[in-house]
Amino acid sequence: MAAYQRHNPRLFSLSILLTALLAVLVLGLAWRQVLLKPFVPYYNAWLQTRLQKEHPDWLETDQGRVQLQNEYLKQSMTDYDAIESAQMLRCVLQPGPRGRILDRHGYVLVDNQPRYSVVLYVNELRGEFNQEFAQLRKNKLTQLHDDTTEVRPTTNSEKMFADARFNVALRYLAQANLILGRNETLDRAAFDRTVSENPLLPYPLIDNLTPQEFARFNARMPVDSHLQTQVQALRAYPNGSVAFRTLGYVTQTSEIATDQSPGKTTFEDLWRQYLRIQPDEKLPQHITFALPGLHGGIGLENAYDNILRGQTGGEIWVVDPSASKRERVAHATPIKGTDLQSSLDLNLQLAAEKALAHPPPPAAAGPLIGSAVALDVHTGEVLAMAVSPTFDLNETVPHMSTDFYAQLSENGNALNRATQGLYPAGSTYKLIDTIAGLRAGLFDANTRIDCPASVTFIKHVFNDDSGTDKGVLDLITALQISNDVFFFKAGVQILHWTSIVTEARRLGLGQPTGIGMGEHAGIVPDPDWKKANRHDAGNNYGKWTDDDTANLALGQGDVEVTPLQMACLVASIARNETRTQPTLIHNPDLDPATIHHGGEPLGLTPVERQLLLTGMEKVVGDGGTGYAVQIPGLHIAGKTGTAQWGSIKNTTVAWFVCFAPVENPQIAIAVAIESPTTGSDYYGGLIAGPVAKSMLLEYFKEYPQKTN
Repeated sequence: MAAYQRHNPRLFSLSILLTALLAVLVLGLAWRQVLLKPFVPYYNAWLQTRLQKEHPDWLETDQGRVQLQNEYLKQSMTDYDAIESAQMLRCVLQPGPRGRILDRHGYVLVDNQPRYSVVLYVNELRGEFNQEFAQLRKNKLTQLHDDTTEVRPTTNSEKMFADARFNVALRYLAQANLILGRNETLDRAAFDRTVSENPLLPYPLIDNLTPQEFARFNARMPVDSHLQTQVQALRAYPNGSVAFRTLGYVTQTSEIATDQSPGKTTFEDLWRQYLRIQPDEKLPQHITFALPGLHGGIGLENAYDNILRGQTGGEIWVVDPSASKRERVAHATPIKGTDLQSSLDLNLQLAAEKALAHPPPPAAAGPLIGSAVALDVHTGEVLAMAVSPTFDLNETVPHMSTDFYAQLSENGNALNRATQGLYPAGSTYKLIDTIAGLRAGLFDANTRIDCPASVTFIKHVFNDDSGTDKGVLDLITALQISNDVFFFKAGVQILHWTSIVTEARRLGLGQPTGIGMGEHAGIVPDPDWKKANRHDAGNNYGKWTDDDTANLALGQGDVEVTPLQMACLVASIARNETRTQPTLIHNPDLDPATIHHGGEPLGLTPVERQLLLTGMEKVVGDGGTGYAVQIPGLHIAGKTGTAQWGSIKNTTVAWFVCFAPVENPQIAIAVAIESPTTGSDYYGGLIAGPVAKSMLLEYFKEYPQKTN
């Protein structure tokens, strides 16, 4: 033997290697036959005990016992082989395209567009990787070889294999560039990370192919090439920036849900069947890979993500120990999500956004900062929800850049000011004072209050915005010219804070409207609220005073409302009810007469209601604070408001709320505009009023019959 070893060292080494391999094979077979096969009865006993505990009803019938025997207990090595082969399965999820978002007339607001890419099926290149690795290793060892010693330096095999993999990918990228006439590069860090985390997924080498490039590449690339084209459905916004925050945008995600649809076999069903996993058990994540999908970020995209999201499809593959694909054993085609018909009216939305973007003097040049909301009085459907400034939704596709996100986030631009903007209501709150006084029998047509230029309670002087003595005013005139002293006095000396707070909350203020969209509830302060939140010396240690009631009556102080809440309030007044339930979804088959908004009758007699409506209509008439909103032939009930806002003097919020026509209310509008700079006064009638007027003109152009 020693002589054989001396004269035939290579043959001796080979025989030793073959002997070792044979031993490993024998031991492996022995392991399966001697150790694993006897294990099966123990496994069966454990599984039967578990199933009896979790599903005791299965053993109560013959059918249940047969199911338990045939489907769950493994009685042979063949069954054990099935368990083992299941561990060699991998699943690749493919999200379904999202549904479109439409306006109430069927115009497309959010669509899908194809994004063409050249992808490399990295998983199929292991042979080329190994060859490149072998060559790199040979070159490295040759470079490092030292003839003075028989010991060769070791190499970093892991890094070298990554280098080999990247080199192969670069060669394929060069092929793609040659066909397309491009000069694209490959990000090494992104490539290594993606391929390591998702080895079964194709890697995108070149994105954003034109349709012509897509066709040319497919024509010149063999069907069996590891380079292929891929089509991904991305969001498209044909109207650019229109309804940016209402429609919302999507973000890419690898968290792909496998939805269940009644009556349909979903991909999750197939996956569970292959792995014999119960419905209440989670699918194994470490053997599941997902192509990027889309998830709603904000707005309707987020609120109705479960409806818009497509049904996930995918494939189940048998793989070898190195996770390379071998055979596809199941496939489910992705299904497009359901279209969503929103309540928005595209033309009205465009009119609102145009009015906000290009205001007439005396507004400052450039887009206004604020929002405008229009509701269908009867259904509560949101006809328009415009927020300014706005941004092009297409800038979020395929993903939002860092610069764009920074621009969106500055100065509160990320907020949906219609549902999340919290402002003092200003003189629009006088509508609540009026309703409270009429319902309590404290106001009527004969109510008269002396209205000097200012009034003092406790230690604070409250001035009328006009700065002049108006003499004795009645209720209708006080509403028409929006006299502050009238309502300061009425709040403190006639109504008391309890009546105002009760009426404001009865009309839905200080509470979410229920529309969702991350809306804020606002604040209707009372003594308990002040005691809990304003207990410093500057606020009288939390004690409620007449000064607080005076502020409350004018919608100032700690009062906070959203434009959507104020639109709901005037819609409720238009219907002579206390609540309006807004919605962003349109149901063309819904009978408005069957809708119950969850409120109660407003509680005014016909005479009292007429006093309120007359005062609101005179606001928009000659001599009223909302005269700039007048439209010949259209009777509008409105209210202006100019509220001191924030801690900076003369920084205001300009309000205008209205409904029309008075005799047959159809549309309710609320507009709130923030003054742009320190020390600038924005008045409701002059700044917010023209925005509402533009919306009314557009609405009654489209719906002239509704003026009858």
